[in-house]
This record gives sequence, structure tokens and C-alpha cells, in this order.
Amino acid sequence: RERRLTLQEPWPLPAVVVTYHVPYNGHPDSYPMFVMSKTLSDGQTSRIYRKLVYETGLALTAFGSSSFLEQPGIFSAVALVNPGKSPDDVEKALIAEFERLKTDGISERELQRAKNQFSRDYIVSRLSIKDKASQLGHAEVIQKDITSADGEFDIFQNITAADVQRVAQTYFKPENRLVLTLVPADRGGLPPAGR
Repeated sequence: RERRLTLQEPWPLPAVVVTYHVPYNGHPDSYPMFVMSKTLSDGQTSRIYRKLVYETGLALTAFGSSSFLEQPGIFSAVALVNPGKSPDDVEKALIAEFERLKTDGISERELQRAKNQFSRDYIVSRLSIKDKASQLGHAEVIQKDITSADGEFDIFQNITAADVQRVAQTYFKPENRLVLTLVPADRGGLPPAGR
């Protein structure tokens, strides 16, 4: 079931974190998840940043992070709540972006942009001997398949918008979600009961 947690911390602004469990690195669903993360949460042109910072002004900043490792990990969206705005509204806006991925998927333009970013990252991460060694080590230790160091490029290039939507529908479910709200300890305490 969905889990919710509210913490009081010496923190300057309220923050909301929406997290979902995701598969391990190298799982077939992890590849569309990587592509999805570029669209949803990578930088100021991402969906989360645009919606919460530019369009609604609910958040001072918003971003996502993913943990794709040897074991199943987490995918998180984080927002620092703008003064005068409600953490509840920020939570709803974050969850709405995950829901939009499930219902609408991503556009072909967003898909191509994510693939271009991946291609850039793929090349840059192999420029030095140290980088190449790191990629080989990752392939062998994390994915248990040395050939994945080179084979992943084609996997990413063959991902479709339908793959991304299917994976969003699989993992971004309420029963797979944790919502964490951080409340500044010196600004009136915890929100009302029921949160």
C-alpha cells in the first residue's frame, strides 16, 4: 500500500518527495525508465520543473533522481515548496505528472530528445581509459554481463514511446509509492492529523 511520512527537520522550506520502487539496473524495464527519467525530471526543461516552477509557481525548484543499481531501487521526484504555497498542492502536482506519463505517455519529440541525451552521455562516459574501465566494471559487477557495456546503446535507441508508457503504468501505482513531507521545525510544526 501507499506509505506516507511527515518529518519535522531544521529545514528552511517545506519539501515534498514522491518515490516509487523501480527495477534493478539491467532489468528490461529499467531501459524505458532511464528514458522516462530524462523527460520527467532531468533539468529545467523537464516536465516536473516546467510544471511546478515555471507554470504554477508551486515550487522554488523541482527535480528527480533515480537509483538503478544491482538491486531494485527507487525513482524520486523532489520539490521545495515556494513560500506561501501548500505542500499538499505540490504533492498533488508531482503525482499528477506521474499519472500523466501513465495516461498520455511521452511524445515522439520527447523520446528523441531523451535518446539524444543518452547518446551524448554514452559517448562522454567513454572518453578516457578510466571512463571505459568504469563502464566495463559496471557491466560486469552490476549487470553481470560484460557485453552490456556496448550492447546497451542499441537497446536505448530501440525504445519506443509505448515502452515508456507501459513501464510508467507498471511501476507508478499508489501501492508502490512513498510520499515524504519535510516540514520546517521552526515554522509551526507538523501539518494537521491525517497527513
